[in-house]
Amino acid sequence: MDQGTVFVVGAGPAGLFAARKIATAGHEVLILNRDIKPGGLAEYGIYPQKFHMKNGLRKQFGKILAMPNVEYIGNARVRTDERLTIEGLKDWRPSAIVFAVGAQGTKNLGLPGEDARGVYSAKDFVYHYNVLPPFASQDFSTGRRVAIVGMGNVMADIARWLEIRRVREIANKEIEDKRAQNLLGSSLQAELDIHASGKTFDALAALGDDLRFVLITSRATVQRADADTLRVEVTPSAHAKCERCWHYRADVGSDRAHPGLCGRCVSNLFGGGEARQHA
Repeated sequence: MDQGTVFVVGAGPAGLFAARKIATAGHEVLILNRDIKPGGLAEYGIYPQKFHMKNGLRKQFGKILAMPNVEYIGNARVRTDERLTIEGLKDWRPSAIVFAVGAQGTKNLGLPGEDARGVYSAKDFVYHYNVLPPFASQDFSTGRRVAIVGMGNVMADIARWLEIRRVREIANKEIEDKRAQNLLGSSLQAELDIHASGKTFDALAALGDDLRFVLITSRATVQRADADTLRVEVTPSAHAKCERCWHYRADVGSDRAHPGLCGRCVSNLFGGGEARQHA
């Protein structure tokens, strides 16, 4: 291999900005990342609703990955029990190997019961709701009462996400009841009217139109209600079904050139594309 090539293991902020510095100095850079997507904690550790922060970082990372002397390979685990090992990388004779693998472990409190079922580290829990494999498919079940140890930003993010998940569970039950009555097919045929109060209303309202994507329905609106109120009303959509995204929308067929598509799909396929903020 060219002696001017540097391997960077890890594509979080540290790895990517190191790659930029090395590439700017004139070296060829090969980035090897465990995850498919680059970004590390900046991608999978930030609450989905914080889209300004995420999008800003993604733009910076995109510029780095677009540099002509930077190559990126995702889903490439460097471990002693994988095909890619440190010794294997050395056999390619790069001029240097930079390890930017981040804080992979979790902190323990040393308290009895912290390894019991239903006790999770914040890092793993955040990875779960940010849909990072394999955490996305793992069981992070909670009961109706949840205690969060800590008082930082992550604590607030987890509390907000748990509130949204509680609403989603209630909505799913209401949808299943309608399906059992043969009033609905899939959840995408459902339109939801949610009545909520307090912090629950605030968490849902902050999602805007993206709430329907979080709840996997074609429409979802939230209205402020009296204290301690949470009610989900499910109505079968009266609109046509988009043949591409399967959402039931009033604007399906509004574009004569694409009579089977909704406006969002027409924009995504033939226009500027949608600008989703949260989901």
